Amino acid sequence: MASDMDLNSVGEARRVIDPCFLDTPQFEDAALSAAIGRRTLVKLETANPVRSFKCRGVSYALRHVPPGTTVVCASSGNFAMAVAYVGRARGLRVRVFATHNANRCKIARVEALGAEVVRVGPDLAAARSAAEADAARRGLHLIA
Repeated sequence: MASDMDLNSVGEARRVIDPCFLDTPQFEDAALSAAIGRRTLVKLETANPVRSFKCRGVSYALRHVPPGTTVVCASSGNFAMAVAYVGRARGLRVRVFATHNANRCKIARVEALGAEVVRVGPDLAAARSAAEADAARRGLHLIA
């Protein structure tokens, strides 16, 4: 798989990602390093407000979406929280399509971050299909 990554993209990412998701604390895991025979660093992702690395990617993916735009995604967890967090910070409206059996605590967090949650289907494939259809029908910005 080819990558479009270059130093300009890295610099842009550094500018558009919320500072609370940059410079994630890291530590060397001695047991893991010994087990695989090389120095291994582990990032402490639970030190940020969403408790996940997903906000960095979402921040970059939504960098050109203007405030007031409605963003649609399908997720029942960390990705939904990341889209809701970034959306709130950037003045975006967020619609999350989640499964009927999604974790209640994560869905409550998504809603607390200001996103509208639409429960559909038994699995993520159904949620993705519904999100894609909603975005196409209403002319909304889909992030996948």
